[in-house]
Amino acid sequence: MSDLPDAPWTYISMDFCGPFPSGHFLMVIMDEYSRYPVVETLTTISAKAVITLLDKVFSTFGIPNIVKTDNGSPWQGKEFRDFATYMGFTHRKITPLWPQSNAECERFMRSIGKSIRAAHAQHKNWKQEMFTFLRNYRATKHATTDVSPAKLLFGRNIKTKLPTITPKYQDNEIRETDKRKKDKMKNYADTRRNAEPSDLKIGDTVLVRQDKQNKLSTPYNSNPYKIVERNGTMLTAKRDDGHMITRNSSFYKQVKIPPTIVNSEKEQEQEEPSTQLRTSGRMNKAPAYLKDYVK
Repeated sequence: MSDLPDAPWTYISMDFCGPFPSGHFLMVIMDEYSRYPVVETLTTISAKAVITLLDKVFSTFGIPNIVKTDNGSPWQGKEFRDFATYMGFTHRKITPLWPQSNAECERFMRSIGKSIRAAHAQHKNWKQEMFTFLRNYRATKHATTDVSPAKLLFGRNIKTKLPTITPKYQDNEIRETDKRKKDKMKNYADTRRNAEPSDLKIGDTVLVRQDKQNKLSTPYNSNPYKIVERNGTMLTAKRDDGHMITRNSSFYKQVKIPPTIVNSEKEQEQEEPSTQLRTSGRMNKAPAYLKDYVK
């Protein structure tokens, strides 16, 4: 029986599970302190494929001090030894033909293997069922530590489908620092862009900035919109034909004289009755020089 490591993610064990009917293998990584499992799928257990996935995992959780494996072929070559030297962790191999040396990882692989076989028998998506199993396993108290793996590794419980109350953190100092830094970045960006506060409000008629299609394209779409909703700097505008668009306030340009006036003038012209041309009631008299002509 081995002692508990000094801290989370300093001592991890690894093993493979599979192959499954789909041709996939599972690379199982178990943190010996928190019992937090990490599972990656792969189609080959070559050293190159394993190193790529390990690099991905280490970029998320950090580099451990010790990595414990069996005596399988991916761990025996020079490629993995060079990777261990480059990353700076110690590669420790268990006693050959004695899986009890890697008991924590072996026990977990039995559980996840059972979950995948059940999903296959019920014609379910085995990957989705595996993710469900992992989510619940990480959030459930472990029988040995009486604490969930996620709590020991991250210092907090992860949310599952079960209803929970999210505790409020006492992080006033962090919030003040965050706000101060964000205000500084905003002021700097506003100064560089010569930004001005937007005074657009609901009911204003605006034009919307459009992408330039060619050299004759105008910066703004000539079809006017009307602001119908505002949420901070996010404005939603609606056109007469019902088309709606949501953009940042910087995409809008207010129209001081709404173009609808032109349309209303046309409608008034159509409503006015047409004027009839008047003819004179005066009798037309033939000129005197035409009196000698016989009609």
